[in-house]
Amino acid sequence: MELIQNGYKCDYELNVYIKMFFEKDENVLIKNDFRHENDMITVHTLILFDGREYSGDYFFPFKKTEDKKLEKKIYTTACVKSFCHVAQKIRNVSIPWGVMSGIRPAKNVRCLLEEGRSESEVVKFLEDVYEVTSPKIKLAFDVARNERDILSDFDKNAVSIYIGIPFCPSRCLYCSFISTDVNVTGKYMDEYVRLLQKEIEKTAEVMQKMGVYAENIYIGGGTPTTLSAAHIKELFSCIGENFPLEKVKEFTLEAGRPDTIDSDKLSAAIEGGANRISINPQTMHSATLEKIGRTHLPEDVKKSFKIARDCGFKIINMDLIAGLPDETAEMFKFSLDEVISFSPENITVHTMCVKRAAALNSYENKLTHADEVNKMLEYSQLRMDDEGYIPYYMYRQKNILGNLENVGYSKKGFASRYNVMIMEEVQTIIALGGGGATKLVMGDRIERIFNFKDPYEYIRRFDEILQRKDEILKILKICR
Repeated sequence: MELIQNGYKCDYELNVYIKMFFEKDENVLIKNDFRHENDMITVHTLILFDGREYSGDYFFPFKKTEDKKLEKKIYTTACVKSFCHVAQKIRNVSIPWGVMSGIRPAKNVRCLLEEGRSESEVVKFLEDVYEVTSPKIKLAFDVARNERDILSDFDKNAVSIYIGIPFCPSRCLYCSFISTDVNVTGKYMDEYVRLLQKEIEKTAEVMQKMGVYAENIYIGGGTPTTLSAAHIKELFSCIGENFPLEKVKEFTLEAGRPDTIDSDKLSAAIEGGANRISINPQTMHSATLEKIGRTHLPEDVKKSFKIARDCGFKIINMDLIAGLPDETAEMFKFSLDEVISFSPENITVHTMCVKRAAALNSYENKLTHADEVNKMLEYSQLRMDDEGYIPYYMYRQKNILGNLENVGYSKKGFASRYNVMIMEEVQTIIALGGGGATKLVMGDRIERIFNFKDPYEYIRRFDEILQRKDEILKILKICR
């Protein structure tokens, strides 16, 4: 595959769409020629494929501007639209989001509305400029409205806390997160938990100097419930001693793997202040679970859900993945219907996304076709609406199937504040533990500070972890 661009380059965005039409091993030449003259953008695209030539021109009236950000957006959109219009002559591929790129589709809607445009003007803009389909426009509007309620209730003196536990019972086929197989790294767990408590204490000191408090706490990973009940009790006790829990609105424990859940662990979490939990089946088909390297069964999901309720969790999230290897739309519908039958407060529907670090890159079977995945997401949107769940946050990732989306749904009044804050990047997130990435939000500026990923490195270089917490104060001082 060869891509040639003349006049303007947007490699990343074009490659997102090229992957939707062509396999990486196919012999294809794509030539994209861009011009902007006399207030008119012209993009000519030529595609040589399978011994045939396909071409077309795209025109868009646009006056040159000093706003380079807007100019880049328009130029990129024009190049991608030109390519897609020609590629559609070769293969009829569904593109529900049209040529809208970027991680946060709903933010585009919210920003356009905040600029003073009416809803009808925004709809027309999305249809005419980005060629977004009606169902996706509705989804973007719904998310923009629902997240606005949380964003309006925002204290500038509040931050969120993320605590990473980089251990898992096994590594999933699709996983690229910061996690290690506990069979290999479990020997570091005692020391890891001990040092993590020191990082918590240090973070509390830094926050006191910053004059901020923790509004949301999220313990993720990895799989935090890989820890023993004693470790969880010890960790939560340290959190309660250092962060005033009476000010914490949301305290989530990620218990993603049902095979790591028991009543002792969840009782320790409840006693330690947690009020939200995530139990993630990903699919309700045992054959798929085995295929992707998860060691639980669908029956374990039901047992874990009951344990969580019996222990006192009133807010439970459950994750599913659309587009798992060899799954059909009907299989996904079954999984979603099963999860809905539990009546959790939150359901998050992720679209399959293959990162370079994931073992799935070498998987022998092909991934689910993007059109089939879109059927799964269309069903999710309709079914969740029928059941009274509202979409409250949404994001997309690099290499996500079909350039589709991940959506968090909730029952009314149960949307996750942390998910909205981290996705919209309006609140500072202070991260602790292996793989943590602190985001210091200072108006339009964001500074990031990273922790070491591997548990061994976290332990071996722990002095540097503490020094990086002091960097927070240095950065804030410089930026004031």
